[in-house]
Amino acid sequence: MIKTILLILLGLFFILNGINHIVNTHIYEEYSVKRGLVSPRLMVQLSSIVLIFDGATLMFNFLIRYGVIGLSIFLIIASFSLHQFWKEKDNQLKLLESMHFAKNMAILTELIYIAYS
Repeated sequence: MIKTILLILLGLFFILNGINHIVNTHIYEEYSVKRGLVSPRLMVQLSSIVLIFDGATLMFNFLIRYGVIGLSIFLIIASFSLHQFWKEKDNQLKLLESMHFAKNMAILTELIYIAYS
């Protein structure tokens, strides 16, 4: 029962983030341009689809392993291409990016645990 509730909440987290990518595409696109991402607008749009679809797999307990794989790939790509704290010169930006990187790695660890439990 607890696992089901937690999966629903985690799925909802990803779905809401995907919706946020759609609603605030311009903000995510600007951030992606600053980070040197290839085709920033397309990447933001694709990431919103991945977040919503794969979040739904967790929320509805359907094809969870595929959802975990998709979200894991997304988190790895986002972490290493967008949150490169090791390249930041400004200490505040370095701290902010390192927190985003660490958050993504924590969520990735949780997803791997879900896939194998």
